[in-house]
Amino acid sequence: MARRRRYELTDEQFERIEEALPEVDGRGRPYENHRKVVNSIFWVLRSGAPWRDLPERYGSWKTVYDRFRRWAEDGTLQSAARKLQGELDAEGYID
Repeated sequence: MARRRRYELTDEQFERIEEALPEVDGRGRPYENHRKVVNSIFWVLRSGAPWRDLPERYGSWKTVYDRFRRWAEDGTLQSAARKLQGELDAEGYID
C-alpha cells in the first residue's frame, strides 16, 4: 500500500468499519473504492475545505459528496459509528 497521508485511515481502522459499509453489487457504473471514498470524506471533514477543493488524488469531489450524503441519509454512517462504539466499549475505552 502507498504511504498513508494525513487524515487517512490505517488498515486496522478501515477493517473496523468495512463491514458497516454497503456491499458493491457490480451493476451499473464502476463503483469507487469505499476506502478511497472514506479517506476523501475524512480529508474534507478534517481539513474544513469545501467539497470542490478535494485533491485530485481522491477522484471526483461529486462522487465523494454524493456517497457521503447517501450514507448519511441511509444510516450507513450511524451504523459504522455504532459498530466502533460497541468495539471500543468492549475493549474498555468507553466508560
